[in-house]
Amino acid sequence: MTNFISKFIKVQFFKEIHNKLNKTKNFVDKIPFISGYLELVYHFLSTLKFVIVVKTLELNIRSKYGKLNFNKICWVNPKKIEYRLGKEYNKWGYSSRILDGNWDQSKNRFSDLMTYQAIRDRFQEGKKWGETEFYQLIINRLSQGIKNWGFYNKEDLDRSIRRTESLYYQMKKVGYKSKSELYSSKKLITILENLKSKRKILDDIALAIGRAGQLIFINGKHRLSIAKLLNIPQIPSVFVVRHKKWMEFRKNLIIFSKKCQGGKLDYQLLHPDLQDIPFKYGDLCFNLIKENLSISHGTLLDIGANLGYFCSKFEDEGLDCYAVEENRACLYFLKKLKKIENKEFKIIAEPVFEYKKNQELRFDVALALNLSHHFLEREDEYPNLINFLKRLKVKELFLGIHNQSKIQNKKIYRNYNPNQFINFIIENSCLNKVQLIGKIENDRVLYKFT
Repeated sequence: MTNFISKFIKVQFFKEIHNKLNKTKNFVDKIPFISGYLELVYHFLSTLKFVIVVKTLELNIRSKYGKLNFNKICWVNPKKIEYRLGKEYNKWGYSSRILDGNWDQSKNRFSDLMTYQAIRDRFQEGKKWGETEFYQLIINRLSQGIKNWGFYNKEDLDRSIRRTESLYYQMKKVGYKSKSELYSSKKLITILENLKSKRKILDDIALAIGRAGQLIFINGKHRLSIAKLLNIPQIPSVFVVRHKKWMEFRKNLIIFSKKCQGGKLDYQLLHPDLQDIPFKYGDLCFNLIKENLSISHGTLLDIGANLGYFCSKFEDEGLDCYAVEENRACLYFLKKLKKIENKEFKIIAEPVFEYKKNQELRFDVALALNLSHHFLEREDEYPNLINFLKRLKVKELFLGIHNQSKIQNKKIYRNYNPNQFINFIIENSCLNKVQLIGKIENDRVLYKFT
């Protein structure tokens, strides 16, 4: 049904409107007022077609992969966009597509684009535009009567360069603004006029997502080049093409969150196309630990790492992180996400009590945010916990203690209250000082031991 609707929209209604407007074009060209508004109507209908086709695609795919806003604006780090598609993909024609195949295996680097190199030479090397290889090549081809990259003459080229120059200094002054931000304050007529350039209001940097989550450039080379050269940390982008294998991974991750994580993941994932998957907790706990961390470099052990949120975040802060996780389902996605996010932290795929058994565990920092009562539930785990604390040689330990009312109905071998548990840690570890940091998610309290 949706295929029929799509074909109907494409072939009949809009094509008929297009043909009728073309037939009257010669006549109305002599009347600028009518001509301008007919052109506006045509581009409005063209945009309407685009929206309907995209919504049709989304309805087709939602039943298989779940709800996803295909053309959402996501903020990404320009440094993570290293490659570009070897084949040209029209960003509007391929919008909201899920494609199989090897198209995502391109080895064409964005930095090899002549446009990027010209902008780099102009603003980093201080060359004049006429001295860049890009400019000289275009001029040479134009002199031979060859139209190149949309330039019909030297005036076209110089006009494009002036726009690039203006864009560079604008971005240097105010940063990168998304198209929605740029147009949000405009009057309706101005927005409608911009539809002349076909959905320009949606015209942010266009990217594809490969099977391993890699971000691949499609469109917007001037803005991306400038963002890279100015070291702008985050830029708004639209994902218009996704690999089928990436969508399968995304689907499995959502199933995992529903079956194994109580319907929501613990923490928001870092990949920009996964951040809309529901999660329970924000950055409160991470920010509290970061504010109270005494070191900027060293080793960190995360006990019960789950999907690696804290290891990923603290790796970005300069720490050498170790993620301890024994749950097989968590481990599967932890390993995948580590690769997707291009992280270096080490994964310890075994129970924490078995890690380097009978050896000292030397780390600068340890996190135990969800396990304060887990090891007190069974009598046979109690001596293992004591042995582990004696082996653990750390400068700082951040411990999350659950509200006792949350576990009062559970059968627990040693049902310590917070003060008793704090004393238990001090008695059996190398740590002798404790500080209350504050309340964190899920009605827990965060302590820092030193």
